[in-house]
Amino acid sequence: MSRKPGAEIFVVPEPLELELGGSLHDVEVAYETWGRLDPVRGNAILICPAFSAHSHANSGPQDPSSGWWEGMVGPGLAFDTNRFFVICPSLLGGSYGTTGPSSVNPDTGEPYAGSFPLITVRDIVTLHIRLLDHLGIERLYAAAGGSLGGMETLELGVRHHGRVSRVVSISGTATTRPYTAAIRHLARRAILLDPEYHNGFYEGDGPVEGLKLARELGIVFYRSREELNERFPWTPIHEPSLGGVTFDVQSYLRHQGRKIVGSFDANSYLTLSLAMDLHDVYRGESREEALRGLDAEFSIVGIEEDRLIPIDEQKDVYEALVAAGVESRWRGVSSHIGHDAFLVELDAMTALLREFLE
Repeated sequence: MSRKPGAEIFVVPEPLELELGGSLHDVEVAYETWGRLDPVRGNAILICPAFSAHSHANSGPQDPSSGWWEGMVGPGLAFDTNRFFVICPSLLGGSYGTTGPSSVNPDTGEPYAGSFPLITVRDIVTLHIRLLDHLGIERLYAAAGGSLGGMETLELGVRHHGRVSRVVSISGTATTRPYTAAIRHLARRAILLDPEYHNGFYEGDGPVEGLKLARELGIVFYRSREELNERFPWTPIHEPSLGGVTFDVQSYLRHQGRKIVGSFDANSYLTLSLAMDLHDVYRGESREEALRGLDAEFSIVGIEEDRLIPIDEQKDVYEALVAAGVESRWRGVSSHIGHDAFLVELDAMTALLREFLE
């Protein structure tokens, strides 16, 4: 487990009860902050990380390296640290300092590995709330995130009344659909079928080839057809080969697969992938009941070219909120990047966020 150099650690004093049963104790949360909390603790913004992201959203004094949302947090930027106190925690079940499969199980003294319990997005958000309680923040000025982060913000806004004033969900969804679950199923199968997986117990990097293939498959859906066709040549760059690299796009995918090895644990990949498939903010009651009496304002953002979570799912969230009388706004964005546009189209994201946060 690789905690980011600038991260602080909070150890949750009480057991974390999990939605699907069981609990975790001595849970650690790695988080980073930027800016200053005002005297009434009313200027806090929570950034919710995407699937393979972590606490290091942006560079800062404690860690000057580039973050996964670099250029979004700082004086005069989208999350303006002249005004806001910005918090970003690493994910429960991930690989970056918050308790996950590669963490040591306090009951055994060994890593959880394949014994780490199943978790949901609701559990991830419950842990966010524990961190906010620790920091003395009763109500967030805003919560923002893309993809899995957008699912987190919706869960926070819908299930935790009074804890957030403004919710930004980019390329998220209220309920995972079978189409997206089918894509993630294939990525998980790539890991599970790797002979080095051993039911989740392995040494070193473990099922490297399966993990690389899972990431390559994901990248095909994180990026749009238009981006891949425009970015790479259509002609072979090497002599045609069944097992080698014939096209430039193959080199790109292999590079993306290699990047994840050593930084992201295969068990974390499986854990968080399934958590996203299980995501349903309405679970336990009807949509109408879940959305009744919400006191947050919502900004729902969809990417027209998104092939992982198609834009109609974001529109469905917006329309449900409007039907429930919840103050909401809709912003559709066209980007040849596709699902990952929130990580790349920083000018567009900054404009949307500034408009809403003002």
